[in-house]
Amino acid sequence: MTDPRNVLITGCSSGIGKRLLDEFCGDKFRVIATARESKFEAFQSELRARNRDVIPYKLDVTDLENGTQVIRDIEANYGGVDILINNAGISYRTVVEEMSEPDEAIQMATNYIGPMHLIRMVLPGMRRKKSGHIINISSVGGMMAMPTMSAYSASKFALEGASESLWYEMRPFGIKVTLVRPGFINSNAFRHVKYGKGIDPEDKKDVYYHHYHNMADFIEKLMTRTSCTPESAAKMIYKVSLMKNPPLRVAGTPDALFFSYLRRILPRRFYHWLLYRSLPGINSWGKEDMDE
Repeated sequence: MTDPRNVLITGCSSGIGKRLLDEFCGDKFRVIATARESKFEAFQSELRARNRDVIPYKLDVTDLENGTQVIRDIEANYGGVDILINNAGISYRTVVEEMSEPDEAIQMATNYIGPMHLIRMVLPGMRRKKSGHIINISSVGGMMAMPTMSAYSASKFALEGASESLWYEMRPFGIKVTLVRPGFINSNAFRHVKYGKGIDPEDKKDVYYHHYHNMADFIEKLMTRTSCTPESAAKMIYKVSLMKNPPLRVAGTPDALFFSYLRRILPRRFYHWLLYRSLPGINSWGKEDMDE
């Protein structure tokens, strides 16, 4: 019987990460799942209640020493990581002018610096085996930026660029690299976005009130009406993990595929004009609040 492959998945306490456990639990894989310390106890309790054969670890991806210790422990006890799925992430919804440097640092550390550190830690073992698969969960926000989400897009753009470089670097060693780009998913994730320190999106005196107000309503509608779910996104990621020759970029949802084609087909100037004119309530942006 072939030994199961070790798959390390970050951010498993909710959303896509939680659903990935349903996909990977089985004879083919030994699942190593992580959650932040604040959610770890509840995460373990749920694993026991669902009788999940999962190896849990506390991991804050922004704590590089913590990441190093987790990878070294996996190598010592389980022979290393065969598939790394960088799923953990956060999202700030803040305009550029109001984004503080500390908040921006947290955004980049969670979505880019932390995942890249885990990649660096697992690569030596993968090179020795001449096999392995890095799956980075990007976003439509890593392909096209949206207003009020500059830092989030910057973190995903960075992850995309680094992953593309990594694809070239690892190909001679037989290591696969894939970016999966989910778009809007039917979940409560929009309720967990972060605003910069001191920002009140409901403050009508803020010059960016209409930016925040209209984008929040717009994103909530998209995320509550789409047919795509964390389960469907997890199934796509699992499918990618089984591919012998996966592509560098994979659309995680139909809307991600649509925007990818739109970017290819339309002249860039018209593409940006079209998206700008499609922004909700754009005629009110930058103007004093109007009584409703």
